[in-house]
Amino acid sequence: MQIITSRQNSTVKDIRKLLRRKARKKTGLCLVEGIQAVLCALENRVPLQWIVVAPDLLTSKVAKEAVAAAEERGEQVLRVSPDVFASFSSRDAPNGLAAVARAQYVSLNELPIGPATVLTVLFDVSDPGNLGTIARSVDAMGSDGLILVGKTTDPYDPKAIRASVGTVFRVPIVRLPAEDTLLSFARRRDIQLIATSAHAPSELDGVRLRTPCAVLMGSEREGLSSQLLRTADVQVRIPMGGGASSLNLAVASGIILYELRRRITS
Repeated sequence: MQIITSRQNSTVKDIRKLLRRKARKKTGLCLVEGIQAVLCALENRVPLQWIVVAPDLLTSKVAKEAVAAAEERGEQVLRVSPDVFASFSSRDAPNGLAAVARAQYVSLNELPIGPATVLTVLFDVSDPGNLGTIARSVDAMGSDGLILVGKTTDPYDPKAIRASVGTVFRVPIVRLPAEDTLLSFARRRDIQLIATSAHAPSELDGVRLRTPCAVLMGSEREGLSSQLLRTADVQVRIPMGGGASSLNLAVASGIILYELRRRITS
């Protein structure tokens, strides 16, 4: 069993490059680290260029069995030393399992739009941790797709993948350069646009919502533009107590998606 021990190995260098967005955009590849995230990619049959294992670090029986099964199916397994693994790991205590995967996007027309569809739309969201946590909520609450508009950060940033625990590979993701395409799509498919704002005139639990719908979430600092707020079918805010005037974007997204799912299923 060959184990790569040099950080200067050309494949290892290529893996490290994927920590930068420029390399991910150029190659269409991303670095997935962690047992749960890699297993999620395997379960969802995401195309993998490499499964990367540090045998001296990987102790999970489940992970070892999954790697062996993947290798039997023909997946390429790269075995490296702990020092080499640490050279591209973002963790203080790496668990010895990573993968190089192909980023997965779908088009708007590939989203499954039905009577109970709930879509989540992010505009210019900059924090990959927030994006990953929102993807996790989208998956947990049964939302049917995540649409990223404008300058929204990369869902395949290692920080986003880590925060999502790999659910970015389970959720259909659409990337749009601007809002016009989304708005025309929503009108054609009779999708209710629900704009969120701390200054919205109505609280979430006091507004009539219907499906199919799309929840619009703005950037962490600026929120949604005034144009989007005017364009939306309804504006909502989360009821707030205490002294805080707003919630973290990922937390707010989870609350709104939960409320929508509760209404749909009740």
